[in-house]
Amino acid sequence: MVIRKINERDIEAVAQTIQRNFDEVLIQKHSQEIVEKYRDRNKAEDLKHQMTWKDIYVVEIEGEVVATGALANFGDADTPKYSISNFYVKPELHRKGIGKALFNHLFHKAEKMIIDFLHVPSSRTGYDFYEQMGFIKDDIQYDEDDEIIWMTMEINSRVGTPLYMTFTKV
Repeated sequence: MVIRKINERDIEAVAQTIQRNFDEVLIQKHSQEIVEKYRDRNKAEDLKHQMTWKDIYVVEIEGEVVATGALANFGDADTPKYSISNFYVKPELHRKGIGKALFNHLFHKAEKMIIDFLHVPSSRTGYDFYEQMGFIKDDIQYDEDDEIIWMTMEINSRVGTPLYMTFTKV
């Protein structure tokens, strides 16, 4: 398993992985309207644009892109809100440790940024995974109409072991 920065050759494979998750996984707990809304916002051309402002990674196994995840600032320079974004694993590879490995990679990148909090706009289907990684549901929710659950994890890279490392195998 190799985790590396995305390149333009990966865009179609990443877009297909994301679209498959919408069609096969998210549709189980989200409305058709929301699934279609997010499908329309995550096409190959959208990903190409996102590469200009998100730190996007892919997981490659035997030369095949099987997962993607990004770090993005959904705030601004004065009030940053660093978040996990576009986090998807091919549906047939869920629960194989690929998501945990990718999350660990993104977490360590965030840790090096010396930020205090990491956020994630979780789907209903991703909520349990992110909770297992150490995120907690935010008290204030702004995206309930979009069926998004904002979650936060405190990062303290200056003291000891991060919470998720105590129960997650790398």
